[in-house]
Amino acid sequence: MPTDDEWQQLARHYGGLGNDSPEKGKATYSALLSGGASGFNAVLGGNRSGDGKYDRLQAHGFYWTGSENDPMTAPFYNFGKGSQALYRQPQGQKQMAVSVRCVRE
Repeated sequence: MPTDDEWQQLARHYGGLGNDSPEKGKATYSALLSGGASGFNAVLGGNRSGDGKYDRLQAHGFYWTGSENDPMTAPFYNFGKGSQALYRQPQGQKQMAVSVRCVRE
């Protein structure tokens, strides 16, 4: 899985994150989303809720990093359909069971 630093580099390459770019992460969202110019093809797969069901399908694409804060939390990235932007979330609960991307070295 890409590390948090690798995700940040990817986001900077395509315009930055909603938290820190003049375009508020909109260019990055468009480029990395399925059908976007980058070929990354992110999908909006949602997350697992507390009752074990999946929520927010087609509304959010959450992706873990290969970095972790502690055994229970890790940074993740959120493709938000409503805002049409990509955001970094520093403290995701691993029980959310969100998507991953693999990288080839």
